[in-house]
Formats: sequence, C-alpha cells, structure tokens
Amino acid sequence: MDLRLEYRDHSSVFRTADAPERGVTSHALKTDRHRRALYRGVRIDESAPVPLLTPTWADDAWMDEALRLRAVLALCPTAVGFGLTAARLFGLPLPRDRTFTALHVASTNPATKLRHPAIAFHRPRRLRSVVWLDLPLQSPTDIFVELALLLSRDALIALGDAIVGGWHGPPLCSLAELRDGIAQRRYLRARATTQEACALIRETVDSPQETGLRLWALRRGLPEPEVHPQVFCPLLGRVVEPDLGYRRARLALEYEGGHHFESKEQWTRDINRDEGLHAAGWTVLRVTSRTDRRQLEAKIRAHLERE
Repeated sequence: MDLRLEYRDHSSVFRTADAPERGVTSHALKTDRHRRALYRGVRIDESAPVPLLTPTWADDAWMDEALRLRAVLALCPTAVGFGLTAARLFGLPLPRDRTFTALHVASTNPATKLRHPAIAFHRPRRLRSVVWLDLPLQSPTDIFVELALLLSRDALIALGDAIVGGWHGPPLCSLAELRDGIAQRRYLRARATTQEACALIRETVDSPQETGLRLWALRRGLPEPEVHPQVFCPLLGRVVEPDLGYRRARLALEYEGGHHFESKEQWTRDINRDEGLHAAGWTVLRVTSRTDRRQLEAKIRAHLERE
C-alpha cells in the first residue's frame, strides 16, 4: 500500500528574534492576531502559509501537532518527536485517552533543556530517530518499547500491527526488525508485556478493528484466525484476501467499517469479493461494531466443528 500524500497549506513558523528579517515590526507582533506566539520565543504566521506534504488521512489534530513540533524545532533544532507524539504523527492507533495530550519531545543533544507547560520533555537512555515528512520522529521500534509502559496489552498489539502492517501506507518496519529491536534491548522496563504483545503482532493487518476482532476470537478460546488468507476465486479469476479466515473451515470474517457503507465503489467491491468467495465454497461472516458477539461466536464454532 502506498502512502497517499497531498500538499496542504500549513502556517509558517518563525523565531521572534527573526521577526525583523521577515519585515515584521514590534507593533505587528503585539497587535497582529495572525502572528501569535505559540511558545516563548517562537511564533506562527497564519498570513504566510507554506505548502507541505501531508498524509491524506491527516485531520486538524494532526496538523496542529505537526505545527507544534515544527515550532519546537525552530527553538531547538535537535528536538525529536517522541513517544505519543511520534505515534500520532505516524498515524498509529492509540486509545482515545491518549489522543490529545502534551507535545512529547526528546533531543539528540543531552544538554538540551525545554520547559513549557504544554511540552513533555524526555531524556531516554538512547534515542534513535527517523525523518518522516521532514519531521524528526522517534524510530517505530523505540516507539513500541516506550509505549509499552502506557498502553494495555491489546492496545500495544494494535500499535504493533499498525507499525508492521499497512493501515495508512507501507509498513514502518518489518515484524522481524521490530522483534530484533526488542530482543537486543538489555534494559527493558516492561519486558513481559512487550514480549507478550510482540508475540501476537501480525503483518499485513489493515486496521485496529481487524486486530480487535482477532484478539476477541483468542479471548473466547477460538483458534486464532489467519490474517488475510489468500483464496483463489475462479469466478473472479484472481486471489481474494478476506480480513481474517479459517482456511480449513473455508470461513472468512470481514470487518465492515463505516466507509464500506458510505462508498459505492467499496460496497461494490465487497459484494464482488463475497460472491467470489461463496462460489469458491467459502462462507463469509460480515462483522460490524454492532454485531452480537455471542451469536458470532456460536456461528464460528458451528463452522469449525464441521471441519
């Protein structure tokens, strides 16, 4: 899956000390509401937007967080988006209570000091970073390790599935790289949780809903369904990959989010997929957020018992 990007206008950022070079007077700094202070010593200029590559899925919260990180970089060029901030900017799934929090940053310079009520400054034992859309962010493997201290096991698995899967674009790293990065850590504060979660991460997962459905099956004592089993459908003349499936029972589980019903193109693709699977001898169980899980469990068990 390709990362879909588009140019969007973002407010420009400048240091207050550089205002004269931009032709901005002291009076304008005090009175112009379009050049407001964001942090001490740095301002944003809404009257001079700059076009920047932005993920098509980015919402206003993402735009605001990217802006705040760019503002910190104007003050501290060695800053790196860290932990929750890095996860949000990568577009990784987080629980709702972790969605809107302070800007989390670290620095590649150990001597750096950043103090602001809206900035959480971290001093990790080691800091590995990557540049993503011109934003320096903590490496995906280290994000996973860092957030193991904050997230539940299932939320951590969803995070890992998104890192190695294709939810918003190509994988940020491979599952092997993620596991190797964890194994190489001599000091790991949440080692048991991290290793348990890592053992349940699967590649090619498309959404947190798929992760949740797979983990629900395991909690109910069902066999773990395969992620995207490849099924050749003669009717379609191609391979189809349902969200989850039990190959021996020829049973597919398809999670239908809201976009499946809102998009006519997606709805048509879903119908063609299901017809192809049915013609190949498969049963398709379509799951939504309102599906009665007790009935779903009973249906799955009935199919598995017929193997």
